[in-house]
Amino acid sequence: MKKLFLLTFLLLGFVFDGISAQDRHDGHRAHEAYGQHDRHHHRSPYFVNDGKVFFEGRELKDASASSFTILKDGYAKDTWNVYYFGRVINDASSNSFKVLGYGYAKDTWNVYYNGVRIPDASSNSFTVLSDWYAKDSWNAYYDGHKISDASSGSFKVLRDGYAKDTWNVFFDGRKIEDASPGSFKVLHDGYAKDTWNTYYYGKAIK
Repeated sequence: MKKLFLLTFLLLGFVFDGISAQDRHDGHRAHEAYGQHDRHHHRSPYFVNDGKVFFEGRELKDASASSFTILKDGYAKDTWNVYYFGRVINDASSNSFKVLGYGYAKDTWNVYYNGVRIPDASSNSFTVLSDWYAKDSWNAYYDGHKISDASSGSFKVLRDGYAKDTWNVFFDGRKIEDASPGSFKVLHDGYAKDTWNTYYYGKAIK
């Protein structure tokens, strides 16, 4: 009886973990910031009127209405500052600031994810790929975080959260232990396989 209970518990854990991963990759995935700030509407939360700038009904006192530009992904800028969902990004360069997509942005010196600087990321070589993956000359990133053991030179995104380089396979930025990149193929609906295993949202099916 104890063995049956343990088996049921483990099975349920696997199922719920798969559901959680599926929620991230069924075409409706959004970062928490978007869930917070855009849950009631799809219009920009910024508004410029009568020489004033507002964010979700709150006046941005120091923003310049005459030079204020609304960008994508919650970003905006004026002559002096860059904003992310109404908050000034310290030390960001307004003149060179560009939004790259998936929450990533950069200026001449730094790279940002959801308004936060990514330590040591190379602005000059930083490229956004897809599915929240990005890379520069030295590292690969997922959700703004450096991916351990990833090789930037050979790193490429597959789909459904999967990616690989010459030596490893990744799901949502986490290495899939013992997966074979040479034979790895993404199937559909979260499934993938290599020569030895089948995977469901990054977990080997035993």
